[in-house]
Amino acid sequence: MKILVLSLTKKLTKADKTEYLNKFDVLKTTDNTVEVVEGFNNSYLLERKLIKAAKEDFDLILVSSPLKGKKAETVFRSKFAFIIPNGEHKIQKTPKAKKKSRRKKGEEIETITYNRKKTHVFPIDCGDATAYAFSYIKTKVVYVNSDADKEALAKLPEKVFETFEANSETYPDGYSLQEKSVRVLTFFERHFPIKSDPKGEKIRKSVMLTAMCAFVIAAYLFVQNIYLIPMHNNAIISDIQTVFYEGQDGNNSENSNTITKKNWKKLKKINKDIVGWVKINNTKIDYPVLWCKSDNAQEQYYLWRNYKREYYQGGTTSIFMDWRSKQGMDSKNVILHGHHMEDGSMFADLLKYGAYSGNMKFYKKSPVVKISTPKGGTQTYKIFSIFKSNVDESLGSYFDFYCGKFKNDSQFLNYVYNLRIRSLINCPVNVNEKDQILSLVTCSYEFGNGNNFRTIVVARKCRKGESEEVDTSQATLNKKAVWPQCYYSRFGGSRPTVSTFRNEYKKGNVPWYDGTYKGKGSEQLPTSYTAPTQPKETKAAKSSSSSKTRSETKSKSKTKSQVSKAETKYYTVKVFGSNTKKPLLKKKVKSGTEIKLPKITNYSKNGYNYTFKKWKVKISGKKKPKYLKTSAKKYKITANVKIRAVFQKKKIAQPKPTSKPSSSSSKSQTPTAAPTESPKEDD
Repeated sequence: MKILVLSLTKKLTKADKTEYLNKFDVLKTTDNTVEVVEGFNNSYLLERKLIKAAKEDFDLILVSSPLKGKKAETVFRSKFAFIIPNGEHKIQKTPKAKKKSRRKKGEEIETITYNRKKTHVFPIDCGDATAYAFSYIKTKVVYVNSDADKEALAKLPEKVFETFEANSETYPDGYSLQEKSVRVLTFFERHFPIKSDPKGEKIRKSVMLTAMCAFVIAAYLFVQNIYLIPMHNNAIISDIQTVFYEGQDGNNSENSNTITKKNWKKLKKINKDIVGWVKINNTKIDYPVLWCKSDNAQEQYYLWRNYKREYYQGGTTSIFMDWRSKQGMDSKNVILHGHHMEDGSMFADLLKYGAYSGNMKFYKKSPVVKISTPKGGTQTYKIFSIFKSNVDESLGSYFDFYCGKFKNDSQFLNYVYNLRIRSLINCPVNVNEKDQILSLVTCSYEFGNGNNFRTIVVARKCRKGESEEVDTSQATLNKKAVWPQCYYSRFGGSRPTVSTFRNEYKKGNVPWYDGTYKGKGSEQLPTSYTAPTQPKETKAAKSSSSSKTRSETKSKSKTKSQVSKAETKYYTVKVFGSNTKKPLLKKKVKSGTEIKLPKITNYSKNGYNYTFKKWKVKISGKKKPKYLKTSAKKYKITANVKIRAVFQKKKIAQPKPTSKPSSSSSKSQTPTAAPTESPKEDD
């Protein structure tokens, strides 16, 4: 008898392992040849060993492993729960049940009945232990644990064969026969739910179809975003670049400007909204700048459109101007937006200037931005600030950098001061109140997602007679850069108190300023306010503070009220009735305030009754409107919002004419108009 012993003893100590393996010497007799092989205590690897042994024509395969405190039956089931069914499929395949031709209407589904072989497990007494024998690919297999003694182990092969012979009539070759039936189905019937399917089969097919559809959609979106969209965008950009650079000699800046002026006519024919061209060396940034003059806070036309006005939600090849830059390319602060595309196009390369700290190598390669316009030719802008900012209060209070114009020089210089203290790099570029600046903005992912975090690169226009070169050797990393609060929440530390330009100028802490500061006007920024840090009082200042006048105390109270107003957000609310042009209510409201909705009465007009049904609420920046109940009397304001009354229209039943119409009935009824009086705005 040819016996193979698979010993699963990898985790035993060396002494216990030797003692355990010596047990199998009792199987070696003149009639038996025994081969002992060590295997991994893993069901998949054990099955591989059994398949190999079955091919080598062993008469008996004995599998043994330590129990480790578990019951023999539990260990056996865990190891062979998948091995035994797999062995059944290897000796008998399911009959083919595929119908190639299409099923005719009313034709019944044919069934194939066959006897399925089912493995039977025989428990065998082995002294103090229990062994389990079964047939695997026509080879007898017995599992016994380490508790079996040598005498019982020696008799185990004989007992296995006796058990199989005794049950040969009931379980031939260790298998029982189980009657099963298979339906002959077409391709559609095999994969799609049909009426004759049992409930479990319908669920299985539905789940498989849903998973397949999800896979196909995911694959399509993957291919579209990774390959198709970038290819389409690159082709579109290549076309416009060909027009812009046609006949241009890049080595001659003067010739470049004159050729660009000629090519502007061709660009304007393509799209009148093209107002400039932005380029940064060593990046992919080389694109036209678009400006839609009708843009506002609720809608920016080129956010999801390219210069051909093609719409696509997944991102487009457009660099467009922010609506706050009211004077276009002549604005004091020209704010340009660009998507952070996955293929590295648009403004994605702005992140090369730094993530959590500045990238000095890249900054030294590309310290300037080139801007071309129809009137001014090509101008150089020197980068002086590279910073990160949140645009959502969920990441903490934020510095609102969207300032396109300024009331006075003090306001502008305070804005520049806020940009520089946040910069990741101390750029060796001076700035004064006469300079024009350029802000390049894109989505960033250091904190949160692209919806609430930004990377901003700010540069100022090169002055007349000034060298276009930047001495980047003087640049240093700003280790004290001011970040949003989310940075300190993650990495620790406390956010430094932000001062103002005026305070720091008096202390001599603004070496980058080279103008003649007069100190007139308010420093308060248009959209945000940073509380100034006051210098420490000297002894002389303390003595003089006791003799303050009433006028000084009044001015202090005014500044406090200004601070509180600046920190409070106001939103515009418009409520419309039946008239679509003039709102019933239009006012600015503090964030979180509940407004009273005006009473809307039913009205009749042009032979129809209009019954008030519900309120339609359209929030800025959201596509899907939400609806309020008819009984709603208040609405909480958290964003710019348009509220419109929705009416149900019903035709008025006309009375039948009588034989003698009265003079009063012949008169036409004048419909009552919808309410048009606007409620007075709250102060």
